[in-house]
Amino acid sequence: MRFHAARNLRLFLVLVLAAAAGGCSTIRSGSHVDETADFSDYRSWSWIADDPHVAADEIPVSPLTHAKIREAISEQLRIKGYEFAAERESADFVVSYTVGRRDKLRVSSWPVAYRGPWGWHVAGSRYYVREYEEHVYTEGSLSVDVFDALSRQPVWHGWAEKSVTERDRQDPTEVIRDGVARLLEPFPRSTDADPATAGDRRLENPRP
Repeated sequence: MRFHAARNLRLFLVLVLAAAAGGCSTIRSGSHVDETADFSDYRSWSWIADDPHVAADEIPVSPLTHAKIREAISEQLRIKGYEFAAERESADFVVSYTVGRRDKLRVSSWPVAYRGPWGWHVAGSRYYVREYEEHVYTEGSLSVDVFDALSRQPVWHGWAEKSVTERDRQDPTEVIRDGVARLLEPFPRSTDADPATAGDRRLENPRP
């Protein structure tokens, strides 16, 4: 009976740890805003440069992935009611983005029943030792910075990060869409935005 109880306890803890590890693959996001900035006059936007990607590290990112990121950002700003300005000088604000990646170590542990002849213990009781498991995983991040076009000062910063899975590596389209939507969700909507698009957070039909 005690053997089955210990085995069930270990199985339960392994399942809990597996669920926790799976939870680490969800998208986490946050943002900061310049409280003095007035977003009510913003109607149009543009990229900060022909290449709006700010390379913080020497991380290889494919041109296709860059295209998907820019497409997702453009669509979310469109949903929020902002119009893209082909002429950068005529935009109310400009946008840049940064892609990051870092390897992290997760250590999991759980108690394992141990019964030995040594030590002071009540007859029939068990000692518990711990087993450890190390797991190296990659965490990817995306941040977006918004600058007022007139003052050229930063007015908003948003970020999203997620543990990169094999599925994400094979096709990052979905995680990019979800990450950008989550990242830009707190960004103020244009006062000219169509209220009907208020709940349209996902990029369902990407534009060419």
